[in-house]
Amino acid sequence: MVHQLENDGRCGDKCNDVNDIAESSGNCHQEEVVIKNASIEHDITVTFMDLLDDDRFEIFFGVDDNLGKNANIQDDIMGDNENVNEGLGEDEEVHEDNEEVHEYNDEVHEDNEDVNEEGDSDFEGGDNCIDDVEVDMRDFRMNIDLDVENINNQSNEADEEIEQEVLNNEILDSGSDSDVNESTVRKNMLREKDSETWMVKTLVDEHKCLQSRSIKHCTSSFLCKQLMEQIEENPTIPTKAVQDQFQRKLEVEVSRMKAFRAKTKALTQLHGDYNSQYGILRDYVCELWNTNPGTTVKIEVEPSTDPSSNTRRFKRIYVCLGSLKQGFKKIGRDLLGLDGAFMKGPFPGQILTAVGIDPNNGIYPLSYAIVEAENLSSWTWFLNCLGDDLELDANSNFTFISDRQKGIIPALAKVFPCAEHRYCLRHIHENMKHHFRGKAYKDMLWKLATSTTVSDFEILMDELKRFNSEAQLWLSKIPPKHWSRSHFSSMAHSDVLLNNMCEVMNAKILDGRDKPIITVLEFIREYLMRRIVNVLRVIDRSDGLLTPTATKMFESIKKEATKYTVQWNGEEHYQVSGPKGEQCVVDLNRKICVCRRWEITGMPCKHAVAAIWNKANSGKQVGIPENFVDPIYRLERWKEVYNFKVYPINGRSLWPKSLVPTIITPPTHHKPVGRPKKVRKKSAFELDDAIRGGRLSKKGTTVTCVKCKKKGHNSRTCKGQ
Repeated sequence: MVHQLENDGRCGDKCNDVNDIAESSGNCHQEEVVIKNASIEHDITVTFMDLLDDDRFEIFFGVDDNLGKNANIQDDIMGDNENVNEGLGEDEEVHEDNEEVHEYNDEVHEDNEDVNEEGDSDFEGGDNCIDDVEVDMRDFRMNIDLDVENINNQSNEADEEIEQEVLNNEILDSGSDSDVNESTVRKNMLREKDSETWMVKTLVDEHKCLQSRSIKHCTSSFLCKQLMEQIEENPTIPTKAVQDQFQRKLEVEVSRMKAFRAKTKALTQLHGDYNSQYGILRDYVCELWNTNPGTTVKIEVEPSTDPSSNTRRFKRIYVCLGSLKQGFKKIGRDLLGLDGAFMKGPFPGQILTAVGIDPNNGIYPLSYAIVEAENLSSWTWFLNCLGDDLELDANSNFTFISDRQKGIIPALAKVFPCAEHRYCLRHIHENMKHHFRGKAYKDMLWKLATSTTVSDFEILMDELKRFNSEAQLWLSKIPPKHWSRSHFSSMAHSDVLLNNMCEVMNAKILDGRDKPIITVLEFIREYLMRRIVNVLRVIDRSDGLLTPTATKMFESIKKEATKYTVQWNGEEHYQVSGPKGEQCVVDLNRKICVCRRWEITGMPCKHAVAAIWNKANSGKQVGIPENFVDPIYRLERWKEVYNFKVYPINGRSLWPKSLVPTIITPPTHHKPVGRPKKVRKKSAFELDDAIRGGRLSKKGTTVTCVKCKKKGHNSRTCKGQ
């Protein structure tokens, strides 16, 4: 093929040596000819005729933004000698430039002869291309880098074309015309066609422009990638710390909101998206069923107005792991605490929990659920699911303890009408403080709640009536069977008055309540799995007949028993007398005492221990007092309970696909105005009781002026009235 370089009509034949170069290459696989520095001092236009009719041929012009525009001339560049000659004139400098072209072509001939001598092995075939053409309009010169190869021998791999692209062919100017060349940064990059591989071809990074701390490419997405590793180690890092860290590390200006968005994106990638996790909730349930046999999971969705729709809106989910279900049944203590805690994410709801007490008087979580709100409907649904897992019917004499939330009281009465329902004494005291405040009322309330006989309870109620009849009348409206040990049954083998087991559970899952739904469920399951391992470590270090906590409690009881004297009637009845005229009757055969502590807790009281010692001194074979303790406090029972383990699950990519045709969507929620609340609102009485700076708060109190002795103001604001 003939390559012609025409220049104002008079130098049209001057570059015909290029033809000789192409023809003289013979069978050479590739040849390269570079024509450089063909300078024309005037404003000219160079036209290439019939220059490699190839789509892969590209010419790039790089011109400073201050002096002209970048121009890309590609493929068939048609020119006309008449257009070339326009405005050029008959200047002698053109002839001098043409002579320079002749001289350079002679050098090219010599280079080409050396190329021919090297043979075919020195080159690899490729496409014809012109790499760079850079025009600097200030110097009125054209620099041409031309690569010409032999096109007679076509490559067998012609289909593997290389697409040349220019990226960031830009000029960063410091603002001074005199320093444009020195402050220019040019980057030429090549990318293979249909590939994401890039190669830097040319990089000139010497410049004198002023540094800017505001960079548009420093986006929150870029910062998110830099922050991922740190977020995994410390998800609660403050936004201010993230902002300061980026400004020191990257030396760029990062706003607080940009740092916040970067942290939010990193947390989303770490914990998952709030909306998308509802769509794979059924897959998570299938994985739980596969890895934890016997697990109960129930999902309830909102009724759809369009039965043909393939989406269902999420409403509730209930989870009871199979191992926890079996472990709770091994405890043998029919007692559960019920409570709810609010969610903190964009879809507010409530986490309902059911927590029991293990043989060591520690918490034993049984089941949990995420519902839309803490109301009658949600509690009824949760208790029905719980009853199915524990095989409880409507006539079951089970014991529950909870606060006096409006939804749970009627729900328990509806689902388990025969169950014993205890109220948390702390919540009763909180309600009492609305009307009667002070330490005296609190002490009287606790005396009434800890009394174990009805006679003692009535005596204390009369004492409260004499102190304040209105307080006694207010407290008598709450049936004592819900809050006083004197009216508790003996079925639960526990005398708990506070729902602390649920409060402990809520505190343990506090950090997970602002996560997406599957992340919350996994946070709870992982905590339960770790907790069993921690308890097993304590069990391995324990010895004796009773659990460590039961041992401490019984040692305290035995210490108190040394203060009592015993009279035996010759059978199984003992009269036990103690300080301050206290006297009780103990029946060791039936394992009861008149004080009812042995009956309520399942652990011998101080009167019973004194009677056991008296029987042993009489020559009877009774063994050690620990043999009279209920088996629920035994170390062996504790080991049996924690033999059931919670098993781990696989990653999300390995979860089985649910066969349910419908897709679960997030629940509806109207976002309230303002920042979402993440901290429980404390009552005014909690705030009043708080100690601030070493002094009790005076909020709600009435001050008295020391000058006029009137109330409502102090001496500083006194007006002498």
